[in-house]
Formats: sequence, structure tokens, C-alpha cells
Amino acid sequence: MHDKTTVVHNKKTPYEIYIGRPSKWGNPFKVGIHGKRGECIELYRDWIHQPKQKELFDAAQKELKGKVLGCWCSPNPCHGDVLKEIVDSL
Repeated sequence: MHDKTTVVHNKKTPYEIYIGRPSKWGNPFKVGIHGKRGECIELYRDWIHQPKQKELFDAAQKELKGKVLGCWCSPNPCHGDVLKEIVDSL
């Protein structure tokens, strides 16, 4: 395990956990459909903090801390940054 959680591009850098679609960590809000990149990230932030997502939120804290997370977005802003904030704030 690493000290800090990191988010990397899943095709350019080795990773430990895939967080893109269709994984349970994937952002259900799609760029171009639900808004621009930043808007979709904020929608994800609001969504994962909702009480009905508590199980996923708790799983993130247990499963993702200190891991290298792979997604298609990195190095651009990514919902993985939200997951990183959740687990590294513990």
C-alpha cells in the first residue's frame, strides 16, 4: 500500500483498481450528456455523499485508501479525484 491514493490513466500507467465504467466506482454522469467535465465531477461528488450511496462511500474508504486508481480521464480532472479526497481525508 502507498501513503497516498493516486489517480492515473489506465492505459498509460500501471494501476491497482480500475474506477472507470462499468466498475462500481464509475461515474454515472457522462460528459456531454449531463454537463461539462467539471459539472459531471461535481454531480458525482454530490451523488456519492447521498445517504443512499453510504455503502459505496464506506467501501471506498475501506478498499481504495493508498491504492493506485486507474481511469480514462487522468491527467484531466476526474471523479477519481473525488474518491481520492474521500479516502485520503481519513
